[in-house]
Amino acid sequence: MNDPIERSSAGGTARQAWWSGQDPAVQLQLLWGEVSRLFDRTVLGTADSARHWMPLVEEEDRGDAYIVRAELPGIPQELVRVELDGDELHISGSTEESAPEGMLRRRVGAFSYGVRVPGDADAEGIRAGLSHGVLTVLLPKSGKSARRRIDVGVNAV
Repeated sequence: MNDPIERSSAGGTARQAWWSGQDPAVQLQLLWGEVSRLFDRTVLGTADSARHWMPLVEEEDRGDAYIVRAELPGIPQELVRVELDGDELHISGSTEESAPEGMLRRRVGAFSYGVRVPGDADAEGIRAGLSHGVLTVLLPKSGKSARRRIDVGVNAV
């Protein structure tokens, strides 16, 4: 699954997703995901890019929950699917072109986005809503994977 990298505006540098830390394996996976997306857009992009696209998405760690927001303007909620498959959240769906020839057009065709869900997310409490063209997915934290300090004793094991 491709892990996203947050992008900053005004030409700033990219930042890591909130759960990636400094693990080199995770960094390599993030890089591989970006290369795959670039390849898909470039090689498959000429004719197929209008038929398959990825929405703009942002992730946020709110402290008590993770928030994923996707821009899906003009797409009705019945055409949007949000699924949790193991530790991966998938947002997908499709839309058809409705503008007459020569008018402003939105992206059409199938869209998809996937992101790895952090281990402390509560899978049973996930909620999603679509309002004003923005899909918001709330992944509450369960607290089960909370960080805690372990005291080191002499011959404690």
